[in-house]
Amino acid sequence: MTVRVEKEEGGKKGVPPGASGPGGEEARPAPLLHLIGVDRIDNLPPLSEKILKESELIAGPRRWLDELSFHPAAKLPLKSGLDAWLEELRERSKDLKTAVLASGDPNFYGLAKRLLERVPPERVRITPATTTVQKAFARLKISWADVPVASLHGRGFSRDFFPALLRAGLGTAPGFLAVYTDPLNTPARVAEKILERSLTGWRMIVLENLDLEGERVRTLTLEEAAGETFRALNLLVLERVAPFPAKGMGSREEDFLHEEGMITKSEIRAAALAKLALAGTETLWDVGAGSGAVAIEAAFLLPHGEVYALEKNRERLDQARRNAARYGAANVEFVFGDALSTMKDLPDPDRVFFGGGGEDLGRLVTEARERLNPGGAIVCSVVSLASLNQAVSLLEGPKGPPEVSMIAVSRSQKLAGSFYFKPLNPVYLVKGEFPRT
Repeated sequence: MTVRVEKEEGGKKGVPPGASGPGGEEARPAPLLHLIGVDRIDNLPPLSEKILKESELIAGPRRWLDELSFHPAAKLPLKSGLDAWLEELRERSKDLKTAVLASGDPNFYGLAKRLLERVPPERVRITPATTTVQKAFARLKISWADVPVASLHGRGFSRDFFPALLRAGLGTAPGFLAVYTDPLNTPARVAEKILERSLTGWRMIVLENLDLEGERVRTLTLEEAAGETFRALNLLVLERVAPFPAKGMGSREEDFLHEEGMITKSEIRAAALAKLALAGTETLWDVGAGSGAVAIEAAFLLPHGEVYALEKNRERLDQARRNAARYGAANVEFVFGDALSTMKDLPDPDRVFFGGGGEDLGRLVTEARERLNPGGAIVCSVVSLASLNQAVSLLEGPKGPPEVSMIAVSRSQKLAGSFYFKPLNPVYLVKGEFPRT
């Protein structure tokens, strides 16, 4: 196979090819910036080695720059302040042939996205290498097709990690999650975060110093990992140790631990979830979570989203946590305390469900409306006419009154060799939509 190498022509910035510079000489465009994926510095493919040899500026992690100390090019070590480093790189690369070193494939949870926000794409060439995830699953001799991957580099757990853990736990999933850690979010901290949510159906495989001196692969329980220390260069693979029960919309009340009567009935739950119209990526607040049934079923409709379930009763909250752990609803964060107080510390929601509220319903809905992201929606489940009138008034939007549904359910009961229908109390679902302006 013939590899075509583009000819690089360095020159003065801002002057198109063939144009004349101030002295009348033909100017050249700014040189290309090469973003090179690295497996090992001492084992670069020929094209990457050629690019590096011709570079006048080399940027990247200090450990690799130290290995290139013999190279005459100027060096720009990666700094913790990434924005400032990228800005310096952008300016210096305008006049120098530049190679930027990144781990594996820079387009896979790597530097490419941030770099291309600052450097024009036509100036950038990306040469990928084998990713750490590829190498890890090769060591484990396990296919990683369909395995979710999460990165904790400079990120929190809620938005990326826990939704990925939910997807990895689904019955049809391979049962593995690959995780890029960082010096703060170590495998030990990951184990602690999982245990905080009582998600005990996992174990950890930690691969340290892959392809380097002191390579080590260990399989640990979450409890073992939480108290362990790990080498800085590592990749974490979470493995599901047992399947979770399947979970769909409208499961029976007896499928959840709950205080007598303190659970949204299955038919109402299914209707409420339909009204919330979850597309899969939203942030949902479930205010007055009770047993957690709504939050848990919503979680599986949000494989790339997150649920915050607020509950002020400690016993109910403990039951809800146990329910979520049983079904592997990893992307539900249960929040204990008064809803008005705890709302202040939550990310702004795209959807809000009120399964309770009582005397505070007015204040709660008002606060939720103020925090709701553009294009969001609020659904209230109420049983009294007074609460219904209040919800209708509070959820009137730019397009007029909210949508109101009365859900009247009757369930079959045995009777003398046949059956009759026993009605449940009717419930009103009030939905307010607040489109982007």
